[in-house]
Amino acid sequence: MRDFRFWWALFVLFLVLSLLVVQRGYRRWRIARDVVGLMPPSERAEVARGLAREGWRLGWMALSLVVMIALVFAALLGAPPALILGLRVGAVLAVAAVVRLGLRRGR
Repeated sequence: MRDFRFWWALFVLFLVLSLLVVQRGYRRWRIARDVVGLMPPSERAEVARGLAREGWRLGWMALSLVVMIALVFAALLGAPPALILGLRVGAVLAVAAVVRLGLRRGR
């Protein structure tokens, strides 16, 4: 497919969906953080650790989204190969951090 409009529409669709997922996750995290503040101290520690891990996961998710958007625009604007390679590595590392924190969720 050589029609750039299809790929641009796909990019925008995934961008919007990704932003909605991060926004929803942040809202849920913020509500959970407020609830943890109301818990008795004996129960708070373990839940607070899980909540902190979820906060880090959301942060890495947002960072990976920003890096991937920068990668798309860098490629479209003809950025130097070193910059594109750095953005690729950054995107892979950010997604790997999201996956790692997501897998540790049950512990």
